[in-house]
Amino acid sequence: MTTAFVHIQSAIVAALVDLTPLESGRVYVNRQRPIAPGIDAAINVRLDQTEAESETTAAVDWRTSYIIECHARAATGDDPAAAVDPLLSDAWARLSALSPVGLGVASVSLRSAINWQYDDAETPTACAVIYMQVQHRTRGATLAAWA
Repeated sequence: MTTAFVHIQSAIVAALVDLTPLESGRVYVNRQRPIAPGIDAAINVRLDQTEAESETTAAVDWRTSYIIECHARAATGDDPAAAVDPLLSDAWARLSALSPVGLGVASVSLRSAINWQYDDAETPTACAVIYMQVQHRTRGATLAAWA
């Protein structure tokens, strides 16, 4: 049995998997390290935190946070923020279009904040972090999705 948390995460990944700035297979799940050398762009979707909002013996209502990291590598001397910008723009548009009905949840929202991170390893990289919050329900005795 897959929990509702992983089921929702899989739907988020599916919405991002064919973004134009990405090569095939560059959407990762719960990865802890930055993109590997030789990769120009990637997305990492991570489960962040889940809190119960209300509970009964029949159901639990949850608020689950997901982190979507958009990584891009810039040529030496170029602005890494400009390198990640097209990927961030496409990811934001896709995530904004996700509907609660399509995800099988009560609500989905993007937090109005983007965290910018930079690394100056062998080539400059930028990571634009998007925060998504999902409200959903599971059956009381399991963590399976309500639907």
